[in-house]
Amino acid sequence: MRFLRTVTAAVTACAVWTAVLPAPVYAEEKDSEQFEQFCEDEFIRRMESDYVNMHYTVKDYAALSINKPELTVGDASWESFETEVQRADESLEKLHKINPENLNEDQQLVYKTYERYLESYRELNAMPLFESYFDPAAGIIDNLTTNFTEFVFYTPEDVEDYLTVLSTVPAYIDQALEVTRRQAEEGFFLRDDQLDMTEDAIDEFTAKTDDSMLIVIFNERIDELEGLSDEQKEEYKQRNRDIVINSYIPSYRKAKEELEKLRGSRSFEGGTANYENGGAEYYAALARYKTSSQDSVEKLLDDCGMFLEDLVDQYIDLYMRNPAVDDLYETETTKLSGPDEVLEYLQSHLEMFPEGPEVTYEYDYLDPSVANDATVAYYLAPPIDDITHNVVRINEKAVGEDPNELYSTLAHEAFPGHLFQITWFLNQPEPFLRRSYDFIGYQEGWGMYSEWCAWEFSDINPDAAELNRIYIALSYVEDAAVDLAVNGLGWSVPQVSNWLESLGLNGSSAQEIADFVIQRPGLLLPYGVGMMKFLTLRKNAEEALGDQFDLKEFNTVLMEGGDRPFEFVEADVENYIHPASEPAPEEITEEEIGISPEPGIPWEIEEPEIPADVRPYLNYPYAWIGLGAAGVIALIAGINLYRRRRKGPFA
Repeated sequence: MRFLRTVTAAVTACAVWTAVLPAPVYAEEKDSEQFEQFCEDEFIRRMESDYVNMHYTVKDYAALSINKPELTVGDASWESFETEVQRADESLEKLHKINPENLNEDQQLVYKTYERYLESYRELNAMPLFESYFDPAAGIIDNLTTNFTEFVFYTPEDVEDYLTVLSTVPAYIDQALEVTRRQAEEGFFLRDDQLDMTEDAIDEFTAKTDDSMLIVIFNERIDELEGLSDEQKEEYKQRNRDIVINSYIPSYRKAKEELEKLRGSRSFEGGTANYENGGAEYYAALARYKTSSQDSVEKLLDDCGMFLEDLVDQYIDLYMRNPAVDDLYETETTKLSGPDEVLEYLQSHLEMFPEGPEVTYEYDYLDPSVANDATVAYYLAPPIDDITHNVVRINEKAVGEDPNELYSTLAHEAFPGHLFQITWFLNQPEPFLRRSYDFIGYQEGWGMYSEWCAWEFSDINPDAAELNRIYIALSYVEDAAVDLAVNGLGWSVPQVSNWLESLGLNGSSAQEIADFVIQRPGLLLPYGVGMMKFLTLRKNAEEALGDQFDLKEFNTVLMEGGDRPFEFVEADVENYIHPASEPAPEEITEEEIGISPEPGIPWEIEEPEIPADVRPYLNYPYAWIGLGAAGVIALIAGINLYRRRRKGPFA
């Protein structure tokens, strides 16, 4: 399903009563021990429920007492959704038998984050009508190929497992098609332009046969694998070729034919909220998952709006200080050349972050046949029991010859972005269960915050660097806000346009942004909302602490505890600003600052005064390089398949 699959935990019985200990102490010890056993059992059961998930999560499953799961790529049937809901309920029931008040602080954090993860997991799996397996932004077509092209062979046994799993893809796609037909009967299906994109991706992949990357990459890795004779290598290569040519590729072609028969089945126009059979409820649940936040759609939109207003003010101040700043943005580029120089520079400028572990990594360029035009790069997280295997993939075509684009991309994916944050957290003394689930809003928000920070220590003109930060924040937060408005609240394009105008932005971009987010509901939320959350927390801390603000200490607070719901991050930052011994100031309500929008109705905000020579620049063309995250089977932790950069944002 949408998350890594979760199954029940076997909670070990407690020790026998010891009369010598007072009851409260015994209860604490009992719950603490029971929780440790729960974490161990739950982790093992999670790993044993899905082979591909297990292979990407751990390197040596036997050393962790994990039994190898059934060798399939997964279960995409309609019934699997109900099964996953039941499993989540069982896990929650086991968890709730433990009193979190009797746990230590670290255990309480694991308890609360896993509880939130299970609740979100359950919530989305309870709505199978909306799991769009063939969505071009987050569907199985690109996902399956990525999972196989990134599959690592640690031993010859892994090769046998790989071939068995690869052979189950046709059955998996048949299940996904059956679910899709059932959804189409209810009027929930891809728009025609989405279907065109999915079919184009299928055509691009199936155009290659013997030169398919599933064959080319497999052959390369077989040749590198030790312990195989030449005869064994040739046998494996032939078996893989037969599966790819005669089974895998035909299953993709069949998917295209069957999907085409469903063209036009969509029964609603506009955003997801306009689907009467639960569209708004589904999107609200999706937003909670994608943003790692329990905030309502309306609250998230409020926060994005205030953030965007502040960005417009920042741009005006910068422009008034340096009217040539837009020209500088177009001409100023980093002097760093190529990934090696960029990665070395980024890794050597991490003074504002806590010290990370020694890590190794590799980067490579994606083959065009498996690199979606919208994918700039992605990071493949290492197994949780061996953090040395880190991989960054770059789409050379998408990055192009723009050194600034490469700089931002590698800051997001590597240092101080995903690679740095994930390996830093995996290096902490956390139970394996805690390392095996994640919160995408935090993770992608951190990636965006990282590239924003990277421009603070870049080698380009300071004003141009500042404008880069403004543009990064503006583009992603604006897009996420429109996503919330259109898909979450059912706003029309005129409503979106009026709202953008009220913030000081030009509303003429409303149509293109709305079209983009309707094609990809929720895709932009982790990036835009996540970045808004991190930057808002930083601004609040800087303003509250003044000269006492320490950026390294602040970033350490953000990272401690790993990726987690933003409510937890916000509480940690509040404790950093106002330690327990210091009373916190009273919270300012939305009513006190004059913002209380009605659901589905654009705000009426006083138009900011913008100099006449500045206003035209706020109408920029909407261009993107983007595609969605890990998708339905979500098997590669930490992967980021969405990157988009505007070229000349205010041109």
